[in-house]
Amino acid sequence: MAQADAPESHAVVHRLRQKHRNPNAAHKHPVNKAHYEEASRGARVADQVSAALGSWPFIIIQSVLLLAWAAVNYWGLFVRHWDPYPFILLNLVLSFQATYAGPIVLLAGNRHAQKDRITLEHMADEADKGEEQINRILVEIKKNTDLTLRILKELEAESA
Repeated sequence: MAQADAPESHAVVHRLRQKHRNPNAAHKHPVNKAHYEEASRGARVADQVSAALGSWPFIIIQSVLLLAWAAVNYWGLFVRHWDPYPFILLNLVLSFQATYAGPIVLLAGNRHAQKDRITLEHMADEADKGEEQINRILVEIKKNTDLTLRILKELEAESA
C-alpha cells in the first residue's frame, strides 16, 4: 500500500520543491520573502545568470561550441580560417565571458550567504520561541503534578 502512494508523494514533494525554488512564486516564509521579493532587479538577474552558468546544459553547449570553433578553424572545413591555431580571438571571447561571469557568480554567492545568515537568525528566533513554549508547558505540567499529588494525599487521608 505504501508503495502505491510513493509516486503520488514523490510528485507532491517535487511540486513543492519547484514552488520553493521558483523566484516568481509568492513566498510566505520570512527568509524566502526577504531573499526573493525584496531583491533588486540586478540581484535577481545575477541569481538567474549564475544558475545558468552553473548548469549542465551551459557546460555542454559551451563545450560543443568550443570544439566546433576549434574544428572549423583548425581544419578550415567550410570557411576560411578566421581565427588560426593559437585561437587568439577565442581566448579573447572566453576572457570577456570570464570577466563578467566571475563577478556575477560572486554576487549570487553573496546573496546566498546573506540568505543563509537570515535563515540562521530566523531559526535561532524560532528556537527561542520553542524554548519559551517548552518552559511554559513544563511549568503547567509541574502545577498539574503538584495538584495531582495534593488530590492523591487527600484521597489517601480520606481512606485512612
